[in-house]
Amino acid sequence: MNITQAKQQITDTVRAYLMRDETGLYAIDPVHQRPVFLMGAPGIGKTAIMEQIASELGIGLVSYSMTHHTRQSALGLPRIEQRSFDGLDVEISEYTMSEIIAAIYDYRERTGLRDGILFLDEINCVSETLYPSMLQFLQYKTFGKHKVPAGWVVVCAGNPLEYNRSVHEFDIVTLDRLREIDVVPDYASWHAYALEKGLHPAVVTFLDAKKDCFYKVEGKPGGGKSFVTARGWEDLSELLALYERMGVPADRDLFAQFLRDDDICDQFSVYYTLFQKYRSDYQVDAILAGQASDAIKQRAVEAAFDERVALLGLLLDALGSECAEVLRIEKICLELRDVLRSAKEELLAGAFADAVLGAQIERREEDLARKIEAGTTPTAKIRRERTLIQLLRAFLAECTLQDTPSGEPAFETIRSAYQKEVGAIRPKASAASAKMDAAFRFVDETMGQREMLVFMAELTTRNATTQFVSHYGNESYYQHNETLKVDQARANLDERAEKLSSLDDDVPDVLEGPSVDVSQAVGLKARGAGRPASADPALDSQALADHYANKQFEYGFASVCKMLLPASDLKGKKVLDVGSRRGRGVYKISSMVGNEGRAIGIDWSPSYVQEATEGISRAWHDSGLKGNNMEFHVAYPEDLISAGIGTSTMDVLYVNNVVTLFYDQQAALREFGRVLKSGGLLILETVFADRERDDAVVEAAREIGNSIQAARTEGENLAWLEAAGFDAPTVVDEYEVTANLGYKAGETVEAVPDIEDVAYKAVSLYVRKK
Repeated sequence: MNITQAKQQITDTVRAYLMRDETGLYAIDPVHQRPVFLMGAPGIGKTAIMEQIASELGIGLVSYSMTHHTRQSALGLPRIEQRSFDGLDVEISEYTMSEIIAAIYDYRERTGLRDGILFLDEINCVSETLYPSMLQFLQYKTFGKHKVPAGWVVVCAGNPLEYNRSVHEFDIVTLDRLREIDVVPDYASWHAYALEKGLHPAVVTFLDAKKDCFYKVEGKPGGGKSFVTARGWEDLSELLALYERMGVPADRDLFAQFLRDDDICDQFSVYYTLFQKYRSDYQVDAILAGQASDAIKQRAVEAAFDERVALLGLLLDALGSECAEVLRIEKICLELRDVLRSAKEELLAGAFADAVLGAQIERREEDLARKIEAGTTPTAKIRRERTLIQLLRAFLAECTLQDTPSGEPAFETIRSAYQKEVGAIRPKASAASAKMDAAFRFVDETMGQREMLVFMAELTTRNATTQFVSHYGNESYYQHNETLKVDQARANLDERAEKLSSLDDDVPDVLEGPSVDVSQAVGLKARGAGRPASADPALDSQALADHYANKQFEYGFASVCKMLLPASDLKGKKVLDVGSRRGRGVYKISSMVGNEGRAIGIDWSPSYVQEATEGISRAWHDSGLKGNNMEFHVAYPEDLISAGIGTSTMDVLYVNNVVTLFYDQQAALREFGRVLKSGGLLILETVFADRERDDAVVEAAREIGNSIQAARTEGENLAWLEAAGFDAPTVVDEYEVTANLGYKAGETVEAVPDIEDVAYKAVSLYVRKK
């Protein structure tokens, strides 16, 4: 299998080995947890995927190369101990703790990570003295008398005999203690990795054209080996980028240090010279500025296909950098938002900014130090965290400069500084989108359909460009990709950038708005036209999208949620959570339905669905279930079929109290009735008003996201349920609430001024489908 498939195999194995049963014991006893044995050629990424797996699962990683270990370092050193047996005093030999086992305990103390992977590389190259002890280790996970700590999974790796003369061939008894995975070099999987990591375009485009140069190991006529590996290409790529930044020339002598095959080295040397010439001659910056000269266009028209591919690589690399920078700033703004949200209450209560933000800075620096010590955190995340800490320090410095050390003045100073960071997104996003448009125009004018297909395929494969288009939209991209549902996916960059750069004057909205889209994710307030709960059943897809993109549904608004679920009745059931947000409800339901059940989350926010999906592995691990029983999809409550939810497929459907803010409450209830089986259970948390409502007040409440003040009467709600095919409900819980009740105890929120004198009660209903 290729390295990507191997990574998934190991990820699934680690998850399974760390799973516990209902008593807290491991589902598979550690003695019976066969270590994974990765067997493959050198330099194909075995060590790299272990770092990725540990980072993605949030666990530790201790790596050892077994080639340098002797019996003494692996098993420990002997020492004489005095013991007494049946009254007889004797001297016995015991061993100190193994260097390898001690390293795990030391790692746990330094990082705080209790679970992890012990990665033993080149395990089939151990010394002759240590080889007999390996069988005991592989079976019992012990070196001498000391066990590998609980929660640590053993993964081994080695090279086949033809690559390493120190290899010992394992006998059947040893192999029968292992799960061997044979990994072969595969350019397609490495290509996806290279694009994600942003490796040098000269390397990527060269290998796209000459895939047979990706990996090669063969003997030389006079002895020795000529070889080129994936590791060599990656290391060369990183050094090339640095050399170009420093203005240092790169030549064949440099390439030969990484590409140890003369023929491949010669080919790449010639290609790189041409690549640099293309970079200079074509003036990529001018092309992306929409200012390509007629001479440049004519050269592209007359160029051979290989030259055009190299040019496309230059364009894609430049676009990727532009898009990545926008996304980097966006992520920092999102994280700043969360920090400032947590600091807001204390600051407005009069606390000093030094004390509040200083504590945040200290905590984040300690967390960052632990992550760096763990050695599994990607460099990009470390850089982003350091930038965030620097910005928090800058906010404090601004408070000092403005002489606003505490209270609301300090908060306003910090808020203003935060706005400036958000404001940096608009010009960069506009510029990146304009450059993408210019690139499409240039390819349209100078190249054919074949090159456009290459350009589109690469643009869609690269994470930075696809995420940018997903967040900000690009008309040229949509026009050239007919497979997209343009009307549903298109985002207006100018409008989005305007929201990003213009913060609402109301302080709570700056730091409390949810991230339904990126504009709200950085604390912006965006409101769109609402629609009464009694809207026409014929749904306008664009109005539906606008409604859910522009309304607050979480935090800082009137909302209460108890999630009263009949745990004993959910075992083995298929449960749908509508409005699942970040997925916590689905994680809870997952444990209740068990291994035979299914927990599905639906939400209208792609960012929340992504966040919830990313949390599945941790939730699954914590639940102790045998396998993952969760999934998340993007869809609207009124249109569950778009997420593939079929008719009469669900046993239970749960929806919380924001149902009063839905685009069309009646249509949503009809859709709930469609997907539930006959006799299926609807668990509905909502609010009833004690009298008929003024439509204007209800609509105004929906506009500001006040789910309590948007309530209709009990009679209206029961009529809607009956029309949707439900029996009379059972009231499981009810209590009085006020229109300004916040989502936190003791917190009040905005309400619409009115003279209705309405009383409200929150209810939890169990309703069966007829």
